[in-house]
Amino acid sequence: MNDVEDGTAHYSIAFPRRWWYPACPSRRLGHRPVCVTLMNTPLALFRDAAGAARAVIDRCPHRNVPLSRGRVTDDGCIECAYHGWRFDGTGRCNGVPGLSEGSGASSSTRDLPSHHTREQDGFVWIWGEQGSVPDREPLAIPTPEGSGANSGEVVFEYDLACTLHAALENALDVPHTAYLHRGIFRGGEAREITAERRDLQDAIEVEYRGEPVGLGRIRGRQNSGLVFEHWDRFFMPSTAQVEYRVPGWFHIINTILHLPLSEFSTRAWFKVRYSSRVPAALLRPIVWARGLQILRQDARMLAMQTDTIRRFGGERYTSTELDVIGNAVWRMLRQAERAEAVTPEGSRARAEETPDPGAAQRVRFRI
Repeated sequence: MNDVEDGTAHYSIAFPRRWWYPACPSRRLGHRPVCVTLMNTPLALFRDAAGAARAVIDRCPHRNVPLSRGRVTDDGCIECAYHGWRFDGTGRCNGVPGLSEGSGASSSTRDLPSHHTREQDGFVWIWGEQGSVPDREPLAIPTPEGSGANSGEVVFEYDLACTLHAALENALDVPHTAYLHRGIFRGGEAREITAERRDLQDAIEVEYRGEPVGLGRIRGRQNSGLVFEHWDRFFMPSTAQVEYRVPGWFHIINTILHLPLSEFSTRAWFKVRYSSRVPAALLRPIVWARGLQILRQDARMLAMQTDTIRRFGGERYTSTELDVIGNAVWRMLRQAERAEAVTPEGSRARAEETPDPGAAQRVRFRI
């Protein structure tokens, strides 16, 4: 199911496939296979004899038992638990127990579709399109300035009951933080800030200027000179990034990796890296507690949003110039998906242009 429209109903669902998607943390893929669902397709992940991550369709072609319930052999093949059929990391069938000698195990009906994989920044990544050769590498996750005892990392994992687009927009939406997260993150006296949007290659960046440094309701004076340096970024196809910095004092980069499981289910990893004048051992419990509280609030709101949209038969959004990034994210996802599609005439399809009230390069608002 992709973009669903019946004249009035609309669902912001797009699955671009010629991109890298996070599959699971590297530490989770050990000696046993793991099942991961990517855009409605169950995949079996396993490590070959060299320890490299591999991904094949999680369905034995013989009697359709999930291969992830099998085992990995000493020579690095995944073996079906039902009849022992074995497959290498490319999906080639390497063995059928009981087959007469001289009969090759591999054939077009016995081999499996496979996906290219990479390991980077502690994650296994999957190329979204079966069989095709990647033309880029996964996005590198940055590290804040500073190191040693004053730097650290916290990773949250959460399954969100929403579309990929809704999860991305939520992660990068500033106005909701003063209401949904009031007292934890903003919520004090409203201050005027400026948002400046830049369209980059396969990405969008919004820089926020003029926000006084603070924590929750406690904020500095408007003209104190001590302000956050704040950037929000979207990277195709499924990464959001939030960066805050107070030079010489504090630097945090929250990189949020999204795995679209299905139309209305998205898994997210929040990889929060930080450095501060405060020792990491003291800062980590604060980052963990506040991050988990914010995440739970967002997850509940996204589930309510999804439930309402589906009960009413589709999205009927009204946007303003304060929605500086959500509509642009949707446009990029939709254009990427449509660029991969081929029309009956054999040409590439073009994505429609939709109005975007947040398209102005600079927006002022109070928060």
